[in-house]
Amino acid sequence: MQSALASLASHPMVHLVCSIDHINAPLIWDQQCLSKLNLIWFDCTTFLPYMEEAGGADSLMVRQTGQLALASLGSVWASLTPNAKKIYIIIIKYQIENMDESDHYPGFSFMELYRLCRAEFLVASDLALRAQLTEFRDHKLVKSKKGNDGGEYLTIPLDKPTMTAFLENIDEK
Repeated sequence: MQSALASLASHPMVHLVCSIDHINAPLIWDQQCLSKLNLIWFDCTTFLPYMEEAGGADSLMVRQTGQLALASLGSVWASLTPNAKKIYIIIIKYQIENMDESDHYPGFSFMELYRLCRAEFLVASDLALRAQLTEFRDHKLVKSKKGNDGGEYLTIPLDKPTMTAFLENIDEK
C-alpha cells in the first residue's frame, strides 16, 4: 500500500496533501517511499487543547461509550510510548477495580500513581509523571480534580464496559 501510494505521488501530475499527528511520523515510511513521496515537513504545533487542535472532529471523549470511544482510544494509543501505555494501563485497571456503580468515585490519587510508577521504573520523578499526564489530558484520556484533602485525583472519562473492552482489545494484540 505504501509503495503504491509513493509511486502514485511520484508522478509529476499528482499532488498529495496529507497531515499526520503521530510522534514517530518520520519512521512510518522507508527511505525509498520517502524519496518518492517527496514530502515537505512542517511542525504545526498549536499548543491548543486537543479538541480545538482537532478542529472539532469527534474526539475520544466526545462520546463516553461504545465503539467510537474504543476506536478513538485505539488511535491515540498507537502514538503513545511503551512507558506511557503502561502508566495508562495502571490508571485504567485501578479505576475498573475501584469504581462502583455510583458517581462517587474520587479518582486515582496522583501520589499513589507516582509511587506505583516509580516502583515499576516508569518515571524517574514526579515531574516526568506530570509531563506524561499533560499528554493524557491534551488528548482527553484523563481528567484531574482536587480532592477534599487537597490532593490531585485522576479519572478516565469512560464507562466501565468501554475500559474493560479496551483492556481486552490490547491484551489480544
